Amino acid sequence: MEPAQSLDRQLSNAHEGDEAGRCGGCGSRNILQADMFDTDVQHGICLNCRRLQEIETRDWPVSQMCDNCAFRKGSPERADPYRWAEVMETITRGQSFHCHKGLVMSQPDERGDVTFEAPDAEKGRVKVCAGWLAMFIKRCEQQGSPNA
Repeated sequence: MEPAQSLDRQLSNAHEGDEAGRCGGCGSRNILQADMFDTDVQHGICLNCRRLQEIETRDWPVSQMCDNCAFRKGSPERADPYRWAEVMETITRGQSFHCHKGLVMSQPDERGDVTFEAPDAEKGRVKVCAGWLAMFIKRCEQQGSPNA
C-alpha cells in the first residue's frame, strides 16, 4: 500500500465517535438534505462525491440500532417471513450484516422502494449493523460458542 493510500485510509477511519452527518463514501459533512420520500428518515446527497444515501444520525453507529434497522420490532424485514429468514441466516452462518446508513442508494421505484449497493470498503465506509451485532452476541452467549 502506498503511503498516500495509507494516510487516506487512516483519515477515513478517523471519524469514530463522530459519524453523525458524515457521507458514507468520502466522510465529508457537505451533504444536502433531500426530502424526496414521504418518511421520517433523513436522505441526502453528498455534494463532494454525489452519493445518494440515508443520512447517519448516530455518532457511534455500532453502539445502537438506527431508526429503521432491520432488527427493530415491526421492521418491514421482520414482517416478511422470507426476508426475515434470509436476514437470520446471516446470524446462523456468522456472516456480517452491514448497516445501510451511508451506502449508495437507488432512486425509488414506482412503489417507492429503494435498494442499496453492497458495502464495499473501496467505495466508502463499511459499518456492521448494530442490531445484527446485538443479536449475534446474544446468540453466541446462548450457544456458548462464537460460531455455533
